[in-house]
Amino acid sequence: MSADRGTLLIISGPSGSGKTSVIEKLRAHPRVRVSVSVATRPPREGEVDGRDYTFVSRDDFLAMKEEGRFVETNDVFTNGNLYGSLKSELNEALAEPGLVYIMEVDVVGARNIRDAGYEGLHVFIAPPSREVLETRLRRRGTDDEAAIAKRLGRAAEERRLAEEDGAVIVVNDELDRAVEQIMDETGLSPLPS
Repeated sequence: MSADRGTLLIISGPSGSGKTSVIEKLRAHPRVRVSVSVATRPPREGEVDGRDYTFVSRDDFLAMKEEGRFVETNDVFTNGNLYGSLKSELNEALAEPGLVYIMEVDVVGARNIRDAGYEGLHVFIAPPSREVLETRLRRRGTDDEAAIAKRLGRAAEERRLAEEDGAVIVVNDELDRAVEQIMDETGLSPLPS
């Protein structure tokens, strides 16, 4: 980590890989701030506007995009739900010495951030196996069979792209071990017990 500026940590991985659980653990560290993406989809049960995502209408999102307010945007599952990361938040975080700023995006979003001129550590959270991923997706209960099949089909491609881009692959077979590996990669001190 740089002592004179913040560090960008990009976390990606397929739905069901455990990204949210990993990020929640990392969020507890005093030197970590988590990006709040803008999304056009409705909130899921338990999600809080302004903490998990900033939920906006599609028209508002498109206006923000036209104004150049995003560092990256994506229609992750080509289902019409748009996601974006605000440039202003990223720039403010990188101006804070010693801060680790986490952005959760898909592998295309990670490429877009890099293409926009931002350097950082890209960590891809991988499930231990396709079977474990399928079990996790089914347990969530948020997707129908077609959506689960689409997510499973996309998972291997996402990992291939992440490896191609030089991402650090962290297999999330045990949450605390995955978090510890990411903390080691970013130079974060261990969390107090």
